Amino acid sequence: MTYQQPPAAPKRAPFALRLALAVWVVSEAAAFFGLAYFIGIFYTILVSVGTTFLGVVLVRYVGARSFRAARDYLNSGGDPSRELPNGSAIAGAVCLIVPGFVTDLIGLLLLFPPTRLLFRGLGRWIAARTPVMRFGGGDVIDGEVIDERDPDAPVKYDERYGHGDGPRSIDQGP
Repeated sequence: MTYQQPPAAPKRAPFALRLALAVWVVSEAAAFFGLAYFIGIFYTILVSVGTTFLGVVLVRYVGARSFRAARDYLNSGGDPSRELPNGSAIAGAVCLIVPGFVTDLIGLLLLFPPTRLLFRGLGRWIAARTPVMRFGGGDVIDGEVIDERDPDAPVKYDERYGHGDGPRSIDQGP
């Protein structure tokens, strides 16, 4: 007769994370019910839907602008490890999409350049204290890459798709 051990219980999230999540949920509920008390449930839901719609529109606008700026930066030879030019604005727009008035307030603060400095410092502080995540087992397998193509053969591009002159950028921009 073999004895099987019961499966191990899953690891719990750190206490600080669980506490922050509980405070966030309680503050969102308090803000919702407080606003519903002052302006009514219909207008509260209308404001919530309106901020979500505003967030979707801003994600499209700020995201496209940020993508263009990042593309131009990388095409000019910039360092790809640098943060996105409008990363905090995108985060603010995403916060507007998430339902809840506390999250909406944080999103609005992230959209305005003067208040972004507060969040940039907070983000750097959190990043400095976050442990490094390592993936993989660490085993290294030595190998050799073999290219079966003839290096002297000319590279052909499909004329139907406009690639007759050679490779081009995926996104040509506006």
